[in-house]
Amino acid sequence: MKPERSPVEILIVEDSPTQALQLQHILEQQGYQTTIAANGVQALEAVHRRKPTLVISDVIMPEMDGYELSRRLKSEPGLANIPIILVTTLSDPQDVIRGLECRADNFILKPYDERYLLGRVQFVLVNREMRQTEQPGMGLEIYFNGERHFITADRLQILNLLLSTYEAAMQQNKELCTAQETLQRTNSELQQLTLELEERVLQRTQQLELINEALRQSEEQYKGLFDSAFDGVVVQQNRIIRSVNRAYAEMFGYNAEELIGRDILDLTPPEERDYVRSKIAEDQLVYETVGMKKDGTRINIEISANSCMYDGVPGRLAAVRDITERKLLEEQLRQSQKMEAIGQLAGGIAHDFNNLLTSIIGYSELTMKRLKPKDPLRQNIEEIKKAGNRAASLTRQLLAFSRKQVLQPKVLDLNAIVTDLEKMLRRLIGEDIDLRTMLEPKLGSIKADPGQIEQVLMNLAVNARDAMPYGGKLTIETKTVHLDEEYAKRHIAVIPGHYVMLAVSDNGIGMDEQTQARIFEPFFTTKEVGKGTGLGLSTVYGIVKQSGGNVWVYSEIGRGTTFKLYLPGVDEGAQQYKRTAETEEDIQGTETILLAEDEEMVRKLAREVLEMYGYRVLEAADGDEALLICEQHKQPIPLLITDVIMPGMSGRELSDRLVQLRPEMRVLYMSGYTDDAIVHQGVLDEGTNFIQKPFSTIALARKVRQVLQDRT
Repeated sequence: MKPERSPVEILIVEDSPTQALQLQHILEQQGYQTTIAANGVQALEAVHRRKPTLVISDVIMPEMDGYELSRRLKSEPGLANIPIILVTTLSDPQDVIRGLECRADNFILKPYDERYLLGRVQFVLVNREMRQTEQPGMGLEIYFNGERHFITADRLQILNLLLSTYEAAMQQNKELCTAQETLQRTNSELQQLTLELEERVLQRTQQLELINEALRQSEEQYKGLFDSAFDGVVVQQNRIIRSVNRAYAEMFGYNAEELIGRDILDLTPPEERDYVRSKIAEDQLVYETVGMKKDGTRINIEISANSCMYDGVPGRLAAVRDITERKLLEEQLRQSQKMEAIGQLAGGIAHDFNNLLTSIIGYSELTMKRLKPKDPLRQNIEEIKKAGNRAASLTRQLLAFSRKQVLQPKVLDLNAIVTDLEKMLRRLIGEDIDLRTMLEPKLGSIKADPGQIEQVLMNLAVNARDAMPYGGKLTIETKTVHLDEEYAKRHIAVIPGHYVMLAVSDNGIGMDEQTQARIFEPFFTTKEVGKGTGLGLSTVYGIVKQSGGNVWVYSEIGRGTTFKLYLPGVDEGAQQYKRTAETEEDIQGTETILLAEDEEMVRKLAREVLEMYGYRVLEAADGDEALLICEQHKQPIPLLITDVIMPGMSGRELSDRLVQLRPEMRVLYMSGYTDDAIVHQGVLDEGTNFIQKPFSTIALARKVRQVLQDRT
């Protein structure tokens, strides 16, 4: 859990716009508020207007450099307590000395990475807070020049730099001594060299005093910085934990005191321990593994480890991050991409079969109409028709899964659909299953195709029935919910907002995680061969996705399964919903119909059906031929029936051109696949007449009669 922090305002002083914007982006990603000044003069003006929490300044700038800016800020009583970090390439150790003389609080060395920069900023902010509260710190104990000091990793860089400067000074002292021996003949020259040597020693002594002060400040801030790190940090020696920060302890559900002295493998599941042992043997690495919390819960973790010294003994320092949520989202993304790829394949197959099935079903019906009831061939033709209808049902389910079906949405009250289907569902699931409904009284509206929502409910009910072979309880629940940003982060493809939830729960046999991962794939089934197609739940998935919603499954072996569907809510009043059965009507006609279809079998079938019902048919194999027929035929043509997808000219392009020639002409589109020419994201344009392939002969005749009657 990341600690809460008050807003921090940081003034960036940088004459390079590119580097200033890069630094601003890194800081604002961490929640800091920033402003930018191009040089020291602008920075002083900005500070007087609004006092920042921290100043980060480049050293080399026009008009006023970083040293002068630091000196000016520290010399004003009201501004002296503002910490300042100088950004330098450190080409000369004197840069640090000069910065310390100007009372700069810390340094950032170019080039820097994001973690290094944020670590410096956190260190200075914690240092500022600790100075204000006067809290003592804890750190790493060393002995230097016979004195006891505490240092942290953040100050070692400055210490090494200044110690190198000190060694250089000692070398210079040796050279001066040699010069003194060779120049003893001249006392005045020897005295001058001695004075220079004393001055240099004095300067180096002052530098060492500055180092001691920096070490003391680092010692006070070490524990605060260690505990305030967002990631877990652990120090271990020979696998024994020596030190942890608060974030690490909370990650595994312990207090820090409980972890000290324990084997690091105690926080690793047994099946991962050999792998972790092998990684510990390596010197420096980043790897992912599984951790085990105090209550036994498994979490995915990322470890970045390095060798270190702790209390003078070699050890290992590791930063540990909980990536469980990230792993979950990655798995959801992979599953979504797999389902999308399968859907594209399934949709393409369904499209190719629809034209064939239209001919099979249509010619079967035409043949049966011409056979006598007791004709021995009639039963064979009926079986062909049944097989065609079953195949058509499969293609419809494939189109539903691949989100390639054509929807005709309406604003619906989901409660009305559940209530209307309840009697049918009770007959469907059987008497040994108790069906209960929990419907929210003031449920929000949704916009969906009512027939498709009915299909979803029936498929889920059948699936629940099959999961309870010895009876049980089936619960259907509706509820208005709000999915917030936090929920959306944990569930890929979810957009925060108001939704209507439909939950279907059973107390059946349940599913394991492996089954749940594949439950929506087409043709995947846990049933015996011949007991199911494996398309029921894939159809549910496709319908919900095409309707703009999401579906999630929760299941445990022996405890049952719950499917939760979230459909976007709409701020419109629901239209009255009632399922109506088809009735026989007069579907004969005498009008002239222009038929455009590139598939010869479908075209011949449609012509034969229409002529059987009394219509006169003008037949065209493509758009160009249809245009020519329309120009040559001088009598009225009340209706154009056209396939949506044709080579050369699409059905929509053909209808647009013909309607200009004959404004009174109505258009009926037919297709076995969605197409952008007449639909948008699978939703039919309002006022568009459409019949889905494959269709029966009676369905075509009724649709044609309906379109022609609407014209009058």
